[in-house]
Amino acid sequence: IATAAVAATHWNLFDALSFLTGANPTNADLVMRRNLYQTTINNVEITVREAGYDGRTLLIQYAYRMLDVDTPLGLYREEFAGYPEDQREGILEEDSNLLYEHNVGWWIDQLWIDGQCVDMPGNSGGVTTGTPNPGEIVQTEYWRLDNEGVTLSGTVEISLPIGERQPLEEYMWAEHPEKYDADGNLLLPEKGIVTFTLDTDDILSKVRCEYPNIPMEGETVTAQAAEVCYSPLMTYITLELEAAPGVVEAYQAENGKGYYDEDGNLLWEYSGMDVFGDWICSLRLVDGEGTELFPGRYGNNGYSDEWAEFLYPCIGDLPEELYLAPFVDGRADLTQAVKVK
Repeated sequence: IATAAVAATHWNLFDALSFLTGANPTNADLVMRRNLYQTTINNVEITVREAGYDGRTLLIQYAYRMLDVDTPLGLYREEFAGYPEDQREGILEEDSNLLYEHNVGWWIDQLWIDGQCVDMPGNSGGVTTGTPNPGEIVQTEYWRLDNEGVTLSGTVEISLPIGERQPLEEYMWAEHPEKYDADGNLLLPEKGIVTFTLDTDDILSKVRCEYPNIPMEGETVTAQAAEVCYSPLMTYITLELEAAPGVVEAYQAENGKGYYDEDGNLLWEYSGMDVFGDWICSLRLVDGEGTELFPGRYGNNGYSDEWAEFLYPCIGDLPEELYLAPFVDGRADLTQAVKVK
């Protein structure tokens, strides 16, 4: 009964970020908070609608509503009437210009948590849409705080640079070093900031991490799951990778040294990721029988010569065994799979 009640609560943020978390995750109420802040700046109503933190990723949805604009924006404009709801992502250049003319919106690539600056973490992103409401633009963002070594606990203050736009030249370190701390981090600006309070409770106690480190020695690569973290919203899998001896040299012998520009200058050499990239991109999360847990979902979130990351929604009923397995002719090849659990 409790599970059904939690799943019945609808959070609009996950409509935009279903490619990360799936639609309306069952455990969302453990993480999410709504109606966090509202203010009006330059005739633009700014509302922080929803936010949450799953122990690794900060998720935020906020809206700008230009009170002097009387038509819907983005793909909700009249000329796009009849578009399916799942194809209305994005806004038009004229929508962005409207907000810019109000001198409101994101103006610098940082946020602040309890007054401490956090640079834009790697693998963060966002989705922008219009809505049926006149003059409204909704921004949904995900910030991979773990990639900056930042964790949240209890009640925190989050400050976003989404108020009145500020001149960037006034925040250049060379011109205004007094606006930076001793470590070179930008101090919380006095203007242009929207600050709200988020209760993250004891979320870190609800995240379980495992470290399988069981090597899979394939023809082109040795791979192992170095870390697997299960949060209330998502499953984070990090692989360690090492090209098999001699495969890079063999690849270069067949395909050339690397990438060249039009003048014949070598830009960079082929490396392990060129050799085993197709294998990485074919991996899917399966159980011990080779059954895909999230059919059709591409979980890879980036890779290099030495690592790869995979993101999936929270796994409701965790199987006894989990693998990242390549698919060949529509079937999982467990002989070339990396054991995750």
